[in-house]
Amino acid sequence: MTSCAHRQWRRFAAPLELPRRGLAALALALALAWPSPSRADDLAADRVRGLIEGLSYDAARNELAAADPSDRALAVERARLALYQLDCDSAAAVFDGRDLQSVSGSDWLAETSRGCQRVIAATVVDRDEERSIEIHWQNEHDRALAPWVFDTVAKARDTLTRDLGVDWPKPTSIVVVSDLLSLSAMTTLPYRSAQTTGTVAVAKWGRVTLLSPRASHHGYPWLDTIAHELTHLAVTRATGDRAPLWLQEGIAKREEVRWRNPGPFDDRPSASAVVRLGFQAGLAIPLDRLGPSIAMLPSAEAARVAFAEVTSFVGFYAADGQVEALPRLLAQFREGKSSDDALVAASGFGMAEWSRRWRARVMAEVGEPRSADWDIGRPRVRETRAFRQGARIAALLAGRSHWSAALERFDAAVGGSGSAGSVSDQVIQDPSVVSLRARLLEETDRVAEAEFLVVDPRAVTMSFGPWWAIRGRLACAAGDVADARDSFDQALSTDPMDEDVACDPGCPIVQESRVADSSTRRTRLCEAARAAAGSAFDVD
Repeated sequence: MTSCAHRQWRRFAAPLELPRRGLAALALALALAWPSPSRADDLAADRVRGLIEGLSYDAARNELAAADPSDRALAVERARLALYQLDCDSAAAVFDGRDLQSVSGSDWLAETSRGCQRVIAATVVDRDEERSIEIHWQNEHDRALAPWVFDTVAKARDTLTRDLGVDWPKPTSIVVVSDLLSLSAMTTLPYRSAQTTGTVAVAKWGRVTLLSPRASHHGYPWLDTIAHELTHLAVTRATGDRAPLWLQEGIAKREEVRWRNPGPFDDRPSASAVVRLGFQAGLAIPLDRLGPSIAMLPSAEAARVAFAEVTSFVGFYAADGQVEALPRLLAQFREGKSSDDALVAASGFGMAEWSRRWRARVMAEVGEPRSADWDIGRPRVRETRAFRQGARIAALLAGRSHWSAALERFDAAVGGSGSAGSVSDQVIQDPSVVSLRARLLEETDRVAEAEFLVVDPRAVTMSFGPWWAIRGRLACAAGDVADARDSFDQALSTDPMDEDVACDPGCPIVQESRVADSSTRRTRLCEAARAAAGSAFDVD
């Protein structure tokens, strides 16, 4: 872009009739002595943007305070800073009545500011001043989850500081939204992409935007998801937002479980097992060609393989290096190096050599038994129509407390007493199916059989809130306080709005053993779960 000063200079250059060589020399001298104001402004905007994207808000605010308030590029950066600090009204106001379309990226920043403005307008806020955490709730009923969110954020931040050597701008902001449309409006993630890949949270604009667990029929690992997204903010902070996708997602998958004690589903299936299947099915993508976001891959299966790739690779790199392997690598990216140059500087080997070593290790590992539920590249086995109908009738009968009739109908559908019969192993390992039968056995006083169905998490394919709740109740009845407490904690981390999970039914010894878990917090969660159930469609 040519500045006004230079345009004015050219107007009077011709009448001077200087020799061409002298004119060129004069132009060069003026350029050196008088830098283009527009270029200086562009550099200032770039500098401020880098500070904001690296979450250095105070430094960015100081730069903007000393800058020309009429400069359009810097006006856009003022909007960006307001958006990062959840002042969506101020961010949107920057674009009202001003022509900023010539500034690169202003259109989508304006759209996001207005989307954020719409979502945030109806939120309520809870703050933990001591730990500097704030949570914005789009649905007020979700506020019962606040104690667990506060605890998870605090523990995850401490773990990330230890593992990655990062500090944190305060406060840490979490926005809990009610649906995918709001998630899209707050983050610029296309709504269709969120649907396709099953995205439930996004770390962007300096905060975590999280889909309420009530939005999913049986929840999802929402506490681990918070830790995962906080990791993205930590990596952004450590690298000045220069980390490539493979490193961002690989570290996030590694760190999402390190804030807590290990769980039975943390590595089931292992990332390497999924990668092997991805290679065999032709779904694996080179790490440095994943695109702008895993959430924008064409299918949930492709996203699953991609997550497994980056998880396995970063785990391999971190295990092969020293304690400071990841902080050292992050520091190289902060300097603006490419993936290859950063890896060479941090470890002595580039991407090609690391990828070769990693793939050789993955393919050499002993394979895990294949499970139909996590198979990759082949159609999933579906339950028979007769089973679907029978299980649905059994669930409806159970809803009317006709427990014996429900159990009889369920067993007839499965093939008798829960044996596989004509139903696939995948269905028998489905925790929703196992939970239904265990509940029916529990209610018909066949407790020993019910205990057998929930004794071993390895017998089901994934974590499932109601399955853990039944396990907790049976452990409670048997007087096993530790197992009951752990089971209810596992249930809550997956599906906190299920009534059996939230209300801790009939287990006072568990409540008495929870020093940090006050009865008030549990009462509020139970009331919220019942309100959520009351607002759902009831099949009569």
